[in-house]
Amino acid sequence: MAMDIAAQRLQLRDVVVVDLPARGEVEAVVVRPIERTDTSVRVTLRPEGGEEFVKEWDLGEMVTVVRGP
Repeated sequence: MAMDIAAQRLQLRDVVVVDLPARGEVEAVVVRPIERTDTSVRVTLRPEGGEEFVKEWDLGEMVTVVRGP
């Protein structure tokens, strides 16, 4: 099941759908504690079989999270 939530509500181990230039749309897991500021959310993600990368969203921006089987 997928749902759109505000980026500031992300939690450790959430699975997020992101678009990567080399791979297209993939699912990636939040693997480190989330950094929150007054204006943005910075998240370290790891796609299956890939390397960690950092993604930053503005507060209020919506992201797609996949939860459950």
